[in-house]
Amino acid sequence: MKKKMVSIIVVLALAIILYKPTDIFVNKNMTLNKVKIVLDPGHGSNDSGAKYGKLYEADLNLKICYALKSELQSRGATVYLTRTDDQDMTKRNYNYSKDDDMYLRAIQIDKYEPTLFLSIHLNSSASSAWGSQVFYYDGSDKGKELATIIHNNMKEVTGTRKNISSCHFKILRTTKALGVLIECGFISNANERGQLRNSRYHKKLASSISDGVEEYLKKENKLKISNKSK
Repeated sequence: MKKKMVSIIVVLALAIILYKPTDIFVNKNMTLNKVKIVLDPGHGSNDSGAKYGKLYEADLNLKICYALKSELQSRGATVYLTRTDDQDMTKRNYNYSKDDDMYLRAIQIDKYEPTLFLSIHLNSSASSAWGSQVFYYDGSDKGKELATIIHNNMKEVTGTRKNISSCHFKILRTTKALGVLIECGFISNANERGQLRNSRYHKKLASSISDGVEEYLKKENKLKISNKSK
């Protein structure tokens, strides 16, 4: 009996020594492995962005970015944020300068040399406007393709009737990296506002945006684009 107990203890000890948690929990669907993505939560600090009462765009942008970071990381991507708290990039509480903030965001994004970056925002209007919208830098073929694919995936969640749009937004104009700016909805619209403040909706947005990123990168591998800057 004692010999049997000793044998059991030895087997258990060997099992513990040889056990590797990663053997069980390795995700074999790391589709975005080796992909670097920068998330840029728009606004922050003295620049709260759009607001409704005590609900601020800057805060919601950050929450959506954290949900998006979690989703992208679950697919294997390496993810960086331009800001991780309620601070603009100047990190000063006086003499706020939008130009300084945008300049520093562009520097931070390019420093990581990402595969792509996503600038996350919310919209606002005096009308009853609603719907997500994706913007790309005017003249960028890759940007237009990325915007189109992300938009189509988001549409399944947001139901937007808006189309993608070219622009000259500074964050897209001054960065070397490929990127798009995503307006996730209108904080001014009562129905969308209720969704945009909901963490479960953030996860749905994150999943649809991540699906778009993944689809774009798969397609990009098959595209032959001679002009790297476009």
